[in-house]
Amino acid sequence: MKKEITILLILLIIPLISAIEIQLSKDTYQPQETLQAEITGNFIDSLTIDNILLYKQDIPRSTPVISGLTKFQDIYYLYILLPNQEANFSIKIENTKYTEAGVEKTEDIVKEFEIKTTNQSALQINPGFIKTTEDSEDFSIKIKALSINQDISAELEATQETQDFSLAEDVEKTISFSISDIAAGKTDLKINDYTIPVFIIEKTEIQNDSQEQNESAVVNKTENQTKIDITNMTEEEIQSLSCSDIGEKCEDNEKCDGETKASLDGPCCTGTCTEKKKSNKWILGIVIIIIVAIVIWYFYSKSKKKQKLRKHKDILEEKSKKFEQRMGGEEISGGVGRS
Repeated sequence: MKKEITILLILLIIPLISAIEIQLSKDTYQPQETLQAEITGNFIDSLTIDNILLYKQDIPRSTPVISGLTKFQDIYYLYILLPNQEANFSIKIENTKYTEAGVEKTEDIVKEFEIKTTNQSALQINPGFIKTTEDSEDFSIKIKALSINQDISAELEATQETQDFSLAEDVEKTISFSISDIAAGKTDLKINDYTIPVFIIEKTEIQNDSQEQNESAVVNKTENQTKIDITNMTEEEIQSLSCSDIGEKCEDNEKCDGETKASLDGPCCTGTCTEKKKSNKWILGIVIIIIVAIVIWYFYSKSKKKQKLRKHKDILEEKSKKFEQRMGGEEISGGVGRS
């Protein structure tokens, strides 16, 4: 009987141990606040930042501009600087393989949360975790006060070094802590109600880890670069998306072969950006200018020539008139000059 109970307990516990879990630091965040999460479970493929998408009311957004993912002792640590929007959001892990109770699965893993403005104090901390090598002397971190002025107290647990200061609303400050006397391992940086993990890694270990993540990221970006279908969306819904969600931003030397839509990042090409063909209009312009100049010069020269001929004719007529008057016996004032 005891054996059967033991087996039953094991069967009940195994799914709980092996299940994939996304544990958030809180359920409600303020706009622009730093989201922190711990992800545990048995992933067959290494998890990368490209496997994690942020959804707003079931509409996928591109990976945030500022975010990070690292693994330490079988736990993945994630941080995201949230957008300046209020709505129901969710984190979704996609395109990865994992096991639950010994069964391989590929279903998406979802964790919901809310972004809402409240009267409570909140901070934007960047980065949301620190990962550095043991031969480093110090590290820096940025802290920004959201919504209200705040008094900040920061303490590195390993050395008990503390820094206290005040931050005005929307003001950002960079602070640094020394880690020269800390051995490889994990410690925490306490900043008010936030706990920032600090991972001090052996140099060779962090180099190998970075290389693996970079190679994985390249593969994922190539295979999983998808766009959102905006066919049935309103202009307002489209404007709430990043350009990378619906298309691409064209450079100054490119043009959009398709429709341009308004997005969070400004004008966005929903077609393809192609290089602008070099125009030869400037050559045509120069040719036209030259032709016009030649025509003007021609008519000007012709006009001057007529004026010159007319002047000679007038002189001859005047001399002829004077000669006739002289021959007729009329008194003529002035002398007759030589022609």
